Amino acid sequence: MRFAGAALVPVALVSTTFLAACGDGDETVNPSPTISVVQDTAPAPTPELQRQPDVSQQLDATASLPEVGTIAIEARDILFAPNRWTVSVGETITIRVANTGSQDHNLRIAGLDGAYETEDDALTAPSPVGARQFGELTFAPLVPGDYTFRCDFHPGNMGGQIEVEPGVP
Repeated sequence: MRFAGAALVPVALVSTTFLAACGDGDETVNPSPTISVVQDTAPAPTPELQRQPDVSQQLDATASLPEVGTIAIEARDILFAPNRWTVSVGETITIRVANTGSQDHNLRIAGLDGAYETEDDALTAPSPVGARQFGELTFAPLVPGDYTFRCDFHPGNMGGQIEVEPGVP
């Protein structure tokens, strides 16, 4: 019993010392520093479609429309057929490329920046699309305008355009 009481004495001394260190109430309390954060409440800039590259292939006379959310494009020899499409802003489209030729092809859509070979491009998978193979990509434009596409393997010959309209085509 005496051992248990001896163990309590150091705990009582530590508690008393701690309470005494906290002050007697006469000290001024310094509040935590205040940090001001300025928030930018301006609306985010609206993305804009930059001038797109020129189309390297003569465009079809009339634009085709997707069927059940799908655009089917044939890549043959050194041309896309059909190569002019109209879709609506916000519409998610699957672009399916069928390579019916003997050479490798792909389809790359220039993004909002209006340049090829940048991070905002859309590109078929797989790339390349081998002879007698299929490739796909998903395109969901949020900004209206005319988007240009091409084949990276035949950029001077194979191209087209997707016209993105603000309303239903």
